[in-house]
Amino acid sequence: MTTSFVEKVKGFLMSPAKAFQDSKADSLGVAFRYYVMLLIVFTILYAIVSAAVGAAAFTAMLDQLAASGVLGASVADVLRNFTGFVVALDLFFVYALFLFMLFGVFLYGFMYHVFVLLFGGEKGVTTTVKTVMYAYTPWFILGWIPYVSIIGAIWTFILLIIGIKETQDMTPGNALLAIIVPLILVFLLIVFGAAVIAVLMGTILSLIPFMG
Repeated sequence: MTTSFVEKVKGFLMSPAKAFQDSKADSLGVAFRYYVMLLIVFTILYAIVSAAVGAAAFTAMLDQLAASGVLGASVADVLRNFTGFVVALDLFFVYALFLFMLFGVFLYGFMYHVFVLLFGGEKGVTTTVKTVMYAYTPWFILGWIPYVSIIGAIWTFILLIIGIKETQDMTPGNALLAIIVPLILVFLLIVFGAAVIAVLMGTILSLIPFMG
């Protein structure tokens, strides 16, 4: 990592308003390379933690099963052969997350830009996408650490608001709305989707006694 890269990371963490102002002249390619470098570091660290935690949790579960009796011990001995599979599955999901974040950042940028336009931003979709890429800095730094990751998520949310305000020349209130409204809409979609699935499953289960 170059010194300029490290300084840019420090800037977005310690002086985000100035860092976003300084980044206005950056091309989308520069922002994306910065984003990918942090994403790779995050993915490697997250893979190590995920594999270690997954293996430890699986081993602890098997130890409890083995202590439950002779039958439990026999089953636990068989399941221990799947430890490698559990680790591989964890790594698969980490890799899937890597791909999702690699391409998904553009989707996030377009989604946020719809609301940036709605609330008065006029600096273009490329500016919004760059802002989203830079705002992920705290998440990539802290997101791989269990429990501490929540701080990274909140910090990233705050940086998104600051970044949209600075790069789109918006008021703090409009910048907040441009970020929080799409999140609320996505949350409501999840809630309504879960409710529909629950009703559907309840209907199906109610019909089971009458089948056959």
